[in-house]
Amino acid sequence: MASFAEAWHERPSWMEPVRRYPWLAASVAAHVLLAAALYTAGPVRVEIKRDDRLRTQVDASLQQTARREMQRQLRTMEEIRDALEQSAGGAPKGRGGKDGARAAARDPAEQARRLAAAIEAVQQKIRATEMARLLRIPEQEALKRVQAEEARRSKPAVPKGQPPEATVARLTAQAKAALAERRAQLLAQQQGVRLNPGGAKSGDGPLGDARSSGKNGGGISGGGGGQSAALGGRLDALTSGLGMGNPYALRGSSLDMSSEGFSDRRSYGAFLAPPPIDADAMRAGAGRRLGAGGPYANRIFLDTWYVIGPFGGHGRGSIDAVYPPERGVDLDAVYYGKNDAPVRWNWQQEPSYPFVPRPRAESAVYYAYTEVHVDRDMDMWMSIGADDDSKLWFNDRLVWISGDGDKPWYRAPFYSLDIELAQYNLTEGQRRLHFHKGRNTILLKLYNGMNLMFFSVVLTPAG
Repeated sequence: MASFAEAWHERPSWMEPVRRYPWLAASVAAHVLLAAALYTAGPVRVEIKRDDRLRTQVDASLQQTARREMQRQLRTMEEIRDALEQSAGGAPKGRGGKDGARAAARDPAEQARRLAAAIEAVQQKIRATEMARLLRIPEQEALKRVQAEEARRSKPAVPKGQPPEATVARLTAQAKAALAERRAQLLAQQQGVRLNPGGAKSGDGPLGDARSSGKNGGGISGGGGGQSAALGGRLDALTSGLGMGNPYALRGSSLDMSSEGFSDRRSYGAFLAPPPIDADAMRAGAGRRLGAGGPYANRIFLDTWYVIGPFGGHGRGSIDAVYPPERGVDLDAVYYGKNDAPVRWNWQQEPSYPFVPRPRAESAVYYAYTEVHVDRDMDMWMSIGADDDSKLWFNDRLVWISGDGDKPWYRAPFYSLDIELAQYNLTEGQRRLHFHKGRNTILLKLYNGMNLMFFSVVLTPAG
C-alpha cells in the first residue's frame, strides 16, 4: 500500500506544465475567452451587418420612391394647369418634353414653383374675365386690377430650408385647391348662381344660364355647347382621379385593435350580387395582352402580377393609409413590411382563378402591379372584386375604391362559389375605361382583415 502511494505521488502531475511554464495558463485562458466571445458575439455582429445593408437598401428605395412621387406630383400640376387653361378658353401648354423632364430632374422644386406661377396666372385670367364681364371694362384693365389686388394680398411665409419633396407636395396641394375652386365655380354657374348686372337677360354672357336654356344640365357649363360639357367632364374626371371627393371612398370607420385577438367586425350594406353573364357567349381566357398574340377570349382574367407585401394593417382604415408603393412603383425597391420584415416585389402568376397573393397574412396590406398591352385604342369594362377591401389605379388615375356592400364571398368561401368561379365573376363593381394602344398600367391595393383573401380583375371589351 505504501509503495502504491509513493508511486502515485511520483507520477507527473497535470499541473506540472503550468508550474514549469506559467505563461501557458494565461495563453489557454485567453484563447478560451476569445473562442467564447467569437461564438456568442460573432453571429450578432454578422446580423448587425445584414441589418445595416438592409437599412441602406430600404433608405435608397424610399429616396427613389420620393423622387418618383415628385415626378408624379409635377405631372399632376401640369394636368391641372392645362385643365384650368382650357376651362378659361385657352389652349393647353402641354408638357415640357425632354427639356422639361431634365429640368424637373435637376430641380423638381423649381419646376413646381414655375407650374404654381403658371396656375396662378390662369386663376388671375379667370378672375379678370369675370370682372371685365361684370364691370363691362376691357379685359386688360381688369387683369391689371386683379394683379394689383393679388400684390396687396398678404401671403403666408414659405418655410426656409424645406426639402424639395416638401416644396413639391405643398405646391401640388395648392394646385389641387385651385382645381377644386374652379370646379365649384363652374358648378355654381351651371346651377344658376350668378349675377345679371344691368338687367342682362337670362342666358346672356359667355357662360349662359343653365336654368333657362336647359342645355347644360348634363355637364358643367364652361364656355359654350359641347365644348363646355367636355371641359366640365375633364375637370370632373381629373378631380375624381386625384381622389378629391370620390363618392365611393370609405371614411370615418373605427376599429379597436388593442386586444390580443384581432377582430375586423364590420356592418355591411346591401347585398352585392355579381352582374349576370351570358355563359353561352362567354369565351374565357387569361393573360395581359389583347389583340394579336393575346388570348382568343372576350372575358380575360389578369393572372400575372408583381406583388409586394404584407404591410402591417390598421383595420378598415388601411385602405386609406398611404404605403410606399402607392407613392410610386419601383420594382427594384425593398421596404419594411409587417413586423418590420423586409418586403420586395415578387412576380406571381396564378394558375387558377381568382388571384391570391402570397404569403397570406391577416390585418395586412398588399400591392399588385401589372401592365396590359392592347394592339389598338379601345374601351373595356373592368370587373373588380376583392376580399376584403381594394383600391385600383389605372394609368396612374384612381378609378376604384371598394364600398361596404355585403359580398357573396362574405357568406360562403369564395372557392365554393362554383358558378362565379367558372364565369370569372367574383365581381363587386365595374368600370368602363379607355385603353390606349400599347402599354397600360394597373396598380391594385388589397387589405385583408381576417381569414381568406383574394382579388379579381377581369377585362371585357365594350361592345
